[in-house]
Amino acid sequence: MNGFCIQVSQLGTAYLPGKYAGMAAKGAVRCVSVAPGERSQAARFIKQGGTLVLVGEWGAVRNFARGLLSRERELVPNASDARERKLLSRALSARVMTTTQCSPLTRIFQPCELAGFLGEDSLPEDVPTLVPVTDVERLLEIPANKFAVESAGVELVAHPDVLAPQSKETVGLLREALGSCEPDLPYEPKVLDMGCGSGVLSVLAWQVLASKSPFITAVDILPEAVATTRYNWRQLAEQGKVGPVESLTVVCGNLFEPLGSSEFDLIIFNAPWVNAPPRSRADVALMDEDQHLVIGFLNACPEHLTQFGRVVLAYASNAGSDAVSRLEQIIGDVRLQILRVLKTRIHTRRAKRQWQNVYVYILGQGP
Repeated sequence: MNGFCIQVSQLGTAYLPGKYAGMAAKGAVRCVSVAPGERSQAARFIKQGGTLVLVGEWGAVRNFARGLLSRERELVPNASDARERKLLSRALSARVMTTTQCSPLTRIFQPCELAGFLGEDSLPEDVPTLVPVTDVERLLEIPANKFAVESAGVELVAHPDVLAPQSKETVGLLREALGSCEPDLPYEPKVLDMGCGSGVLSVLAWQVLASKSPFITAVDILPEAVATTRYNWRQLAEQGKVGPVESLTVVCGNLFEPLGSSEFDLIIFNAPWVNAPPRSRADVALMDEDQHLVIGFLNACPEHLTQFGRVVLAYASNAGSDAVSRLEQIIGDVRLQILRVLKTRIHTRRAKRQWQNVYVYILGQGP
């Protein structure tokens, strides 16, 4: 757990997830009933720099919070510019909290999923967990915001900080690559989905390799992505579109760090393509300044790949042809061999250019 316990007046001990520690709980923290007559007193407490924990029936909690936050101009100091106004608004929202028990979250998500969505490895069972009401509303929207993945015939959801599987061309190309690897893989292959995000590549791997009963491990540095993959797999398992929940292991960590000395028959990685530092958690799946992440991945690949194993690596020309050439040079330097390259052209709004090439490399151990 990354958060810590705090004392809440009128409530007692509560757990504050680490992602909210910088904005909430700097001043006094008070539990408030959501009775209509309490709103003015609550507003005064917010003005004084306090953090509120609203308790009661969820509909009443939500409406009470919306009423308070609608008075933003009154509750926060004058901002010098739009950027400061946005930061002050975000800080205000973080100081109007509730508990997970007062929300529908615990009925929709399993404990490990909810913990990940809150940026935590786990949540304590003996004390209530605090969450901004606005974040509860965002999390409740996750199950309804579905993204169709035509190549897999499924619909997936994604946490707001997790990259949604919206590039049909890229997903289709990756499925083709997995299919070309299938004849070379043993029965019950060990598969690694690196940087799993929404879990789309774990789903594709299961579908393509189902006849071989794969064991799939999914890894991501963001707890929100780990939770998204778990949730999507659980939903699809209930629909019979992937294997049972037990056929997927999901762990949180940076690249191969949480995997010890494990080896895999197939490693899949849709690497970040944009040459820039991440500015937010949502950027982690997109930004890789100076190719540090993909270089670290390739350097570690050989020791985690079985003798006849395969690596499926997706990359793009977002940062220019020189970045692609450098990537191919690094592949050779780490003693991996390019067995096949699949290529497509996609339209993008994220790059300065309107079009970019997407490459999927199929790699094996070098001579």
